[in-house]
Amino acid sequence: MASDPTRWWQPAMESSPETALALERAAGQHRFAHIDALTARLLAAGLAGQPVATVVPGRGRQTPDTAKVTALTRQEEAFCARVFEVQEQQRRGAWYLPEKISVKAGAGNLPHLLRERPAHALTLAADDTARLTAVEGWDTVLLWALLVPLFETLLQPVRLRAAGEIFPRTEQQRFWTAIEERYRLLGINEGALDAFRFGGGWHQLDRAGQQQARLALLDTLAAADLVELVARHRIQRLQGLMAGFAKKAKTGTALARRVLTKELQPVVSAYFGGDWLAVLGYLQVPPHPDEEIITALPEPRLYVGMAAQTADMAAEAGIAEDEVHAMLAAFLGGGSSVSPVEERAAALRDWWVGFDQAHAVQSPGMASLWGLVDQDLMSLSRTEQGFTPQLYRQRLPADVRQRVGRLWETVTLQRHPGSIVSNPRPHQTMAEALGPAVEFWHGVGLTSWFVCEGPYSRTTLNRVDRYYSKPLAALRAAGCPVNAGFFRELQAAEQLLGPEEEITDSEDSTVETPYGQVTFISSMSHGTRRAGFERVRDLITRHRRAWAEQYLGVFVEHRWRSELEEVAHQHHRIVAVKGRPPTLPQFARFATTAANHWTGGDLGALYTAIGEPTPSKQKQPARLLAEDGYDFARRVYQELGGKPVDRDTWVNSPEETQRPWQLSRLATESLRYLQLQEALGKPPTAKEFGAQRLTWPWPGEETEGWPLLQHVLATLTRTSPPSATPHSPLHPPPPTEESGTRRVLMKGTNTALRTEPTTVRITATGAPVDVSAVLLSRNGKVRSDDDLVFYNHPSHDGVRVGGNIVTADLDLFPGDIATIAVIVSIDLKAQSAAVFDQHTQWQALITQSSGTHLTFVPGPFSSGETVTIAVELYRHTIGWKVRTVGQGYDTGLAGLAADYGINVEA
Repeated sequence: MASDPTRWWQPAMESSPETALALERAAGQHRFAHIDALTARLLAAGLAGQPVATVVPGRGRQTPDTAKVTALTRQEEAFCARVFEVQEQQRRGAWYLPEKISVKAGAGNLPHLLRERPAHALTLAADDTARLTAVEGWDTVLLWALLVPLFETLLQPVRLRAAGEIFPRTEQQRFWTAIEERYRLLGINEGALDAFRFGGGWHQLDRAGQQQARLALLDTLAAADLVELVARHRIQRLQGLMAGFAKKAKTGTALARRVLTKELQPVVSAYFGGDWLAVLGYLQVPPHPDEEIITALPEPRLYVGMAAQTADMAAEAGIAEDEVHAMLAAFLGGGSSVSPVEERAAALRDWWVGFDQAHAVQSPGMASLWGLVDQDLMSLSRTEQGFTPQLYRQRLPADVRQRVGRLWETVTLQRHPGSIVSNPRPHQTMAEALGPAVEFWHGVGLTSWFVCEGPYSRTTLNRVDRYYSKPLAALRAAGCPVNAGFFRELQAAEQLLGPEEEITDSEDSTVETPYGQVTFISSMSHGTRRAGFERVRDLITRHRRAWAEQYLGVFVEHRWRSELEEVAHQHHRIVAVKGRPPTLPQFARFATTAANHWTGGDLGALYTAIGEPTPSKQKQPARLLAEDGYDFARRVYQELGGKPVDRDTWVNSPEETQRPWQLSRLATESLRYLQLQEALGKPPTAKEFGAQRLTWPWPGEETEGWPLLQHVLATLTRTSPPSATPHSPLHPPPPTEESGTRRVLMKGTNTALRTEPTTVRITATGAPVDVSAVLLSRNGKVRSDDDLVFYNHPSHDGVRVGGNIVTADLDLFPGDIATIAVIVSIDLKAQSAAVFDQHTQWQALITQSSGTHLTFVPGPFSSGETVTIAVELYRHTIGWKVRTVGQGYDTGLAGLAADYGINVEA
């Protein structure tokens, strides 16, 4: 774009922040005074140690976290709602706002954590991240667009020093040069980085000295003119916007969709409320002739249910009804005028009749109905008590089973949308389409069975409304609530059940003695039962049928209508942002689930249902899975050497079950392998399959197991195995961060664990070490000195220490224990002068029987540390996580004891 002297921002684009701000003021641009003042006040509050934001974890995997900005007055909240509310920004044309995003709320809270929890500030801040936050409120937009970029810029020196020397020296020098230049442009005191900068002596500071340096940096920042600082930060971000506009403004102006990259979108949301016309006013340029500001998306229009209107349509057009049916069939792209959505909705209603009848005739002495609905993970090596895989084969009518198998026999893989592939579990996909209705009514039926017939239940009848609160809430949201009187009747029915009776297994044996025969009878209890199931069953049946009569048809329509309307909404949203329809891969990202539920994975049929043209036709390759997915997976399990494992082995010898469990996982994953092979038109490579995520129970691990799995699958499907693979024994995989079965974690990483026994094994070189564990309450302190578990006190409250291994049974910890810290300390009695350095190092291996296999290797320690915190196992929402810490103490055990509240002398 040629220079135009009437446009003030062109010289400002290349100027210093101070000059650019002066040019901005001279041009009469005073629109940012309020936002600068708000930002400066929040920054001041944060630097003073006040938490700026909080993250509210979502319940379960499907419920997103939410973020809340906490340091605002009511007047500021009202201002932020007007400027940053999602609907307000979209009304101004900001359809680029992500619907889900990961917001690092901890960036704003890092100053608070550095002052209050200095030993773990960085890891706590990293954990304080709203993952996949639903962008529904102004708090999230405010954090994403305005606050997080500012705090991350200012506190980058702290983060870079916390990362340690993980980069080459030349790269470190480059990083620090950039940071110093950024600080200079922000007008921050030159001495602020004295202790941090490259070559400034950071590693000569002890732990207390480094903490003092961090606090000094916060104080220096707090003492600056914060309004001027945030204005300089703002103008630098706006200079990027100016440069982006100039690059695309070939004819004097530019289209928003050409300018607004992912990096510039938050800038427009932060300073212009998402209003592109306000950006143009700021730049003093006219809109592009082709610019279209969409303030509202079109209402979705669905083409479903037209077959029922053929008579009226024929009469209106004056043609035969058969001709209308033929035209509809051609429009829908199939051989019928009934849309695939209608066909599946009708099948769901018919399935419900068989499902209802199976529950209505359930009686004591029969097998439980766990397995009637295909909701659970496939288990090939183990049979849960009371669970019958694929029970629907026995309890549902044959025509219903065949219809489900036919209508849901194919799906589309989101990452490979070019082909429609086999669905190994059609009954599971069908159940997912019904969603909360089957989840609740099947669940409450199973609960009544296990309460009455045993052996145990996960909840009681008087708590089912709380236990199933999520599907019940979804049913209310769909306008199909369960009558509240049902739960009162359940509570009353539970009071009428018989007393608890133990369910026992008895064995007798007779031995000869000098005094005659003696018979020994042994019995073992494995649960309880209570008489009265039929009464509860009939109560549930009455309410289930009343609900279905009133709501089932409405609910099924709500399910397909809501999913299709959401797809149409996303389609319109992309058109609004990009000015053109999504490509097939882009469409698949948000449409695959609906297509798998309602069109057998056919994205073209889904396009037709929302009234949009299909960009390209999907392939339908030959099916490799010609049998039921369960049956095929069982054959794979057997071919890999898997054998059934009885319940006694699972209970009494769990170590013997690890290999069968791993083979079972590989067998179930083989179904995905076949889907990928159909989609790709060739066997997938180990990388395409994701082999590194799995555990391979062979001495050579993945290198040995991958070719075996490929050979078994080629044999069972009668296809040719790959002639050579990059990960065959002759071509071992190149080393990567996650090669083999071990995932390598970087320092400061947080990752989820299963709630089961967890082993942390420490391997050290250079000097002998002691391994111990500390149980910490939520305040980061021990409850008593007994919470230090070591060689003289090797077991306590679910933690055991033996040699270099710490074993923690995460399911057995008392509720007041929040964290287990694994400690590695040099055995100073054996080697009194040793410290952790480049010669004396350790690594941690974290394993679980379910297959978790994590490795953490910290960088070399350089400050004379003799005691280090290796990892922490800690509670997170309803589960557990592991945090790789790798921080040390040069003050020995005394320093660690002081932090954790341990009496060393005791």
